[in-house]
Amino acid sequence: MDLIEILTQSYQDPIIYSLLFFIYTILAAVILPIPVEIGLFNPNVHPIILISILAIGKGVGAGIVFIIGAKIRSLLKRMNSSSAVTKKILYYCEKFVIKYGNIGLFIVMSIPLMIDSVSLYLFSLLNPKEESGKYALAQRRFIMINIGAGVVRGSIIMIVFWLFQVRLVS
Repeated sequence: MDLIEILTQSYQDPIIYSLLFFIYTILAAVILPIPVEIGLFNPNVHPIILISILAIGKGVGAGIVFIIGAKIRSLLKRMNSSSAVTKKILYYCEKFVIKYGNIGLFIVMSIPLMIDSVSLYLFSLLNPKEESGKYALAQRRFIMINIGAGVVRGSIIMIVFWLFQVRLVS
């Protein structure tokens, strides 16, 4: 039995469904290569609550990914510091994160049906430390951007379905 099946079986109980959806959104950010929008459609839970759960779950998952990404990044830097090609690739990727960091992360994470884990790991792995010793994307901002993007993403899905008069919630 997979997680989506467990989620759909708890459809009738709003509390259990909400808890499972929260866990599902965290796992989608950290390890699951699947979009989280499927959990937004339950007529037994108000859409605002579901969007809030999605946003907070994405924030928690982003915090976990940020920590994992920072640890892997330092390991990657030590392992690949000898290759000129790797240094050049990392340099340009880091420049991208510095230049488009907050806005780029927000836009990417606001796109419906985007696979969260891939984007989050890329932004956390390629998040260089500035001369001040701080990361280009601070962990708190990384998390808050993902919470905001979760609200935008969930709202976009609900609005699109409403505009096309697809009624998946009561």
